[in-house]
Amino acid sequence: MHLARVVGRVVATVKQDTLSAVTLQWIQPVTASGVASGKPLVAVDCIGSGPGELVFYVTSREATLTLRNSFAAADAGIVGKVDWTNIMGVRTRPEESGNGPA
Repeated sequence: MHLARVVGRVVATVKQDTLSAVTLQWIQPVTASGVASGKPLVAVDCIGSGPGELVFYVTSREATLTLRNSFAAADAGIVGKVDWTNIMGVRTRPEESGNGPA
């Protein structure tokens, strides 16, 4: 699993039938300390995350396990929201790090 910040929503007027009614989010992978790491990517979102939220996601074949149809075309899938992190004994909520929703 990987950490990411939701940076926006993707709207597609035409998409594969297996993705109908599935929300697509732009996510920016981040390090454990919340610093951007790598390029943003699109992930399927069945949990209802929104811009600014810290989430964890999976990639590859496991990404489709979040969907009703596990044979959908998806490379990344959001599987949960992060309530807080504990890095080297320091517990932090995502909004306390300065990277949360404005």
